[in-house]
Amino acid sequence: MDFSFLRNWLGITNTSTSDVSSISGDDNGIEEYDDEFEFLGGDYEFINPRDPNEVHSLPDQTGESVVEIAGFNKEKLLEMCTFSKMAYGNNDPILSKGGYKTKAEFIEEGYSIIPFYYSSRKCAGFVFAKDREITIAYHGTKDFDDIITDVNAFFTTSELLPEGGRIHRGFYNAFTDSWSNLYGILKSYAEEQGLEIKDFKINLTGHSMGGAVAKIAALCLNKTEEAKDIHVATFGDPRVFDLTASEIYNDALQGTTIRVTQHRQDPVPAVSPGSFGYAHVGAQLRVSAPEGYAVHKIDGYHKAIYRTDEREFRSNNDVSLFYYPSKMLGRINSAVLGNVQYYAANLVGYAFGQSNFFEEVKSKYENPSETKQVEGKHENPSLEQVKVESHKDFSPAVVGVAGG
Repeated sequence: MDFSFLRNWLGITNTSTSDVSSISGDDNGIEEYDDEFEFLGGDYEFINPRDPNEVHSLPDQTGESVVEIAGFNKEKLLEMCTFSKMAYGNNDPILSKGGYKTKAEFIEEGYSIIPFYYSSRKCAGFVFAKDREITIAYHGTKDFDDIITDVNAFFTTSELLPEGGRIHRGFYNAFTDSWSNLYGILKSYAEEQGLEIKDFKINLTGHSMGGAVAKIAALCLNKTEEAKDIHVATFGDPRVFDLTASEIYNDALQGTTIRVTQHRQDPVPAVSPGSFGYAHVGAQLRVSAPEGYAVHKIDGYHKAIYRTDEREFRSNNDVSLFYYPSKMLGRINSAVLGNVQYYAANLVGYAFGQSNFFEEVKSKYENPSETKQVEGKHENPSLEQVKVESHKDFSPAVVGVAGG
């Protein structure tokens, strides 16, 4: 019986063996297609064309070679991956052994490296500042507290989303807990140069949990500081926004956001299921874990990007058939439960007169002579303090539960 009529209905793409061999990689970090998708009497891949609505107005780069994705070329993406590795607290011997550029080399190039903290005094990541470019790197999962953050997957609302939409509660709490200290560092650095935060080119990056938090920070800087020159590169990170919030994010930052995934290998980007209302944002670069490297580890991502040929450096947002029913369930979740939660939060806020968290943080720094950080936990460093901090050694390397 001829089942060819199903091909168009299911969106199955005919990919002959010669076609597959021309687009798949061997030892350059690009995955090969699986035989499990060959059926219906020929070589057909159970893959649909990319959803044009998943990433709004992003140029379709699938199938063509590009020099940059979302403003990141291969060299710049490797640098973001290095910053993500450093955010775990790895010192120079570990970095050098893994083939990364070291902290000493970045300092020699003129970077200031400043740690920022959670209210508990635990390091949340690092700010890498040079001239008018700032990179913020969050570390991924590395201890039990971070695991609690990961599994706290209920949705929460935010002042960042006045139009509606929700964010992963655990990641959002991690972001807000470190935002006060991070904001003080950014504001101090800007004031020392007679500028505002929005005047800088700001990169945000992170691996795993760190990538999820980095995307919340990017949205925050765009919405609260009116920063426009924002670029986001993440590695093996899970979904963080619901479908409504993901559309708000993509409307503002989709063209400058890239997420690197070990497609069909790394399970972490698949957590926070789409059927529960979650959705990814930005363009996707698919790589494979190189032989000898564990799946999901930051080292495997770094090596895969390093090995990727420029001809294969292209985004790919193709989706499987199961994406569509999952997205339908996510749409229902966001439309029904999302709106209920959104209006309930607004009602509670109105009834109890809750203030805007981000406005409170800003108000603490309205007086330039104010040196105390919010909650009195940290001091707002001057540029001289930043220079001193940039020359301190990192703490001994920490190998995360799911991290570096």
